[in-house]
Amino acid sequence: MTLTQIIYTSFPTFPVRAGWLTGPLGEIVRAGRDHNARNQISGILGVEVNRFFQIIEGPASRVEETFERIRYDTRHFDVRLRSSRDIAVRTFQDWSVGFAARAFLPASEPTQIDFDAASPDVIIKRGQILRRYGVIAEAGLDRSSASGS
Repeated sequence: MTLTQIIYTSFPTFPVRAGWLTGPLGEIVRAGRDHNARNQISGILGVEVNRFFQIIEGPASRVEETFERIRYDTRHFDVRLRSSRDIAVRTFQDWSVGFAARAFLPASEPTQIDFDAASPDVIIKRGQILRRYGVIAEAGLDRSSASGS
């Protein structure tokens, strides 16, 4: 099975408070948990100072379908595809939501990065840091559908 990884950034249309999964962000998290587990999508939704980034990994057709749905979601705007590439191995084994808030991050990490200047590898590293230190919601993959296409 071919795996694909997509990285995008966007801006929320609503105020985001670090660590709060209420309102529109809570809706996004609930929908993401259900959809991503069923469709073998892994990755992370990173929440920076009023900025989103998401790394989506999984079967190519499902990742592409997921990104198309996300692109037209009215809860965010200025969706920018930063990278789309085939991968041999997933970087993320589940799907999670992480906040880049001072309370969650090591002192050496900034609370935000310049996504306009960041390479895909820098964004992936940021996702890994948030996965380790800033996760407040996560969902495993539905292994019973792992062989489905």
